[in-house]
Formats: sequence, structure tokens, C-alpha cells
Amino acid sequence: MRAVADLSRGVIHASVEIDAPPERVWDAITEPSQLASWWGGELYRTYDWSLDLRPGGAWSTKADGKQGLTTVHGEILELERPHRLVMSWHASWDGDARTVLRYELSETSRGTLVRVVLERFVDRPASCENHTQGWHLVLGWLEAFSGAHAP
Repeated sequence: MRAVADLSRGVIHASVEIDAPPERVWDAITEPSQLASWWGGELYRTYDWSLDLRPGGAWSTKADGKQGLTTVHGEILELERPHRLVMSWHASWDGDARTVLRYELSETSRGTLVRVVLERFVDRPASCENHTQGWHLVLGWLEAFSGAHAP
């Protein structure tokens, strides 16, 4: 697993290989009940996930943790089950700045390679670095959940 910030371009690249098929990982990142069960740890827990899985559909979640109540919301921009999901990302702790999150899932001999790109952090290097640390945690939680629940 890795998560790297390209501060000059304002982009985060993260990836992890998971011992589960792409369909299983897709469900983990798109089904509200599954998202709520794995996304979060000691720092915060997410809940109240809502996803309208279609281009133009809205999505949102809330989190409660050391920062208090936070929210993230956006719009589904593209989806191709079970390989690609692109969504806008507006986080309350980041001033609701608009970033774009892209998941790419590829089948491997071991299971699924998950690539995440989060972009539009130009002129916001501190936010880019903070989000990079966060995505390292998120992909670890996803790996633990998806691998443990693989058929």
C-alpha cells in the first residue's frame, strides 16, 4: 500500500492490492452499509452514507471523531461497475473545496489492484499532505474489510 502527494501538481496517488475480486471491492466502496462498517478507525467513524450511483447522482456522508462532526459530499461524475468510479469531493474540514476523487479497480492474479487519484489541491499543499495521510489509512481499512469478507 502506498499514498504519495505530488505537491507541485496538487495530486494524490494511492494504491493497494486486495485479496478480493473487483466486484467485492466495488461493493465495499459503493454500498452505504458496507462503507459505514469499514471507513473509519480511532480518529473518526463515518455514518449516514448516501449514494445515488449514476452520473449526476449525489453522495454524502458524515463523520464523528476528534475534529467533531464533519461532512463530505459531492456528485457522481463517472462510473463503470466494477472498474471505475469518479466523484467530486467537498470536505467540510477542507473549506468545502472541490476536489475530484477517482477509483480504478483492476483484476490481478491476487485479487484487485485499487488505484486512487485525488486531485485539485494546487496552491493547497498542506491540505494535499493531510489528505495523503488520510488516504493511507482509508486504503488500509478497505484492504482489511474487503480481504476479510472475500468469498
